[in-house]
Amino acid sequence: MSSSLRSLEEENDGDDVVLVHGTRLSLHVIAKRNLSEFNANLALSNSQEKLLNALDKVTHVRLDRENISRIDNLELLGKNVTNLYLQANLIVKIENLECLTNLSILMLANNKIKRIENLLMLKRLKLLDLSENMIDTVDIDEIPQSLVILNLVGNRCTQIPDHRGRMIQDLPNLRQLDGVPVSRQERVESGFVVSESEDDENDDEEVESDEDEIDLNSIEGIFKTTTDDIIARSKLRVQQVLSEHSKREDFLDEIRCESAASTAPLSARWMDKHNPSNSLNISNQ
Repeated sequence: MSSSLRSLEEENDGDDVVLVHGTRLSLHVIAKRNLSEFNANLALSNSQEKLLNALDKVTHVRLDRENISRIDNLELLGKNVTNLYLQANLIVKIENLECLTNLSILMLANNKIKRIENLLMLKRLKLLDLSENMIDTVDIDEIPQSLVILNLVGNRCTQIPDHRGRMIQDLPNLRQLDGVPVSRQERVESGFVVSESEDDENDDEEVESDEDEIDLNSIEGIFKTTTDDIIARSKLRVQQVLSEHSKREDFLDEIRCESAASTAPLSARWMDKHNPSNSLNISNQ
């Protein structure tokens, strides 16, 4: 297998060395998933410059389920990228995201990530999904303060005592943690000092912050949209399999018919061949 298509990643994690066979995140992989077939073929057939121009307009980058082992080559994308979907890959380390300065949604669920790092430059990040990874502990200082939704379900770090309280205390904009909304009471219990006057002001702000609420609802809808996309693709694959199965059955039926004809009694076939009147008599009857 060509080294340009496959790579062997080695990551040091203390005394552990993680070896991962995966697909290299190349320009071809990015274009294949995120440009229409026409635009991708046109760009590739003409010049790399046209391809990069086409990618520059992409805002939602889908690279899930590609067996990607390392985040790389994202500088090939433009600064218009707001959503990056890298779930269900073989990624070991969060890295090389500094070029996506406008990123607001980052999906890294179901990978092999062991620590949260290299995210502080993403000042606009609102949603971070790291569920179903291998994170034992969390360094709060490595998490952007802008986060509104954080999902760490399926990581051992969620079993640490007061995990939820610690996250809520140190991430002031957090509205949802591990799939559960953050309540006002939890904020108070996590150490936020709220005077009566400040409480009234916060109530007013919550009533008037329609734009923030719409943004939150849009972010929460990402989870459902992603699930719906997966279901739709699964249904399409099932339909394709059934169609191919039906074609194979038709083909086998034709072979059976031909085989049955070829194995008819020799005498009957000889009579049909050398005495055409038989068939004529039958047709007249």
